Amino acid sequence: MKITIEGKNIELTKALKDYVSEKLTRLQNHYEHIIKGHEVKVKLSVAKNPRITNNNITEVTIFLDGKIIRSEQASEDMYASIDLVADKLDRQIQKYKSKVYRSYQHKERPHPNPELSSKLIDSENGKVAYAEGKIIKSKKFKIHPMAPEEAADQLDLIEHDFYVFINSKTSSINTIYRRKDGNYGLIEPQV
Repeated sequence: MKITIEGKNIELTKALKDYVSEKLTRLQNHYEHIIKGHEVKVKLSVAKNPRITNNNITEVTIFLDGKIIRSEQASEDMYASIDLVADKLDRQIQKYKSKVYRSYQHKERPHPNPELSSKLIDSENGKVAYAEGKIIKSKKFKIHPMAPEEAADQLDLIEHDFYVFINSKTSSINTIYRRKDGNYGLIEPQV
């Protein structure tokens, strides 16, 4: 496991780095067959707003084979935030292990359509304009072919409101999102 630790508005002391490494090493020892050899990014930050009581934020992202497990926790103490993230990651990896890993470990994953990938790259180079607001953050990530059910499981693991993926049944880009009623919605392009 390759751990990268970044800090924002905080001095990354050796004790703090060692504590993060210790917590993540425990996870690796517990789930060695899942996370061994994968990249882990840790971001420790302190919010400078005095009105925010839980201003010590720990964010951990684990990049697995085509999957991402992400957790973010905040508390009044950085060490407590790290503990909270480690506990939550433990639950998320266990969920990944039971739902996704066992179901898909013996299935061969289809390769993404190269024509579709090049169209995505071309669209990223185009200009994007909005009537109001600005794009304040941009992320690039690899998308993999998967069934909508697998995408729903991935959405639960990364704790976002939506997830973009290539539908393995239709080879088209789809988006799955969490509805207010707790169910999921699937957005498919109409050609």
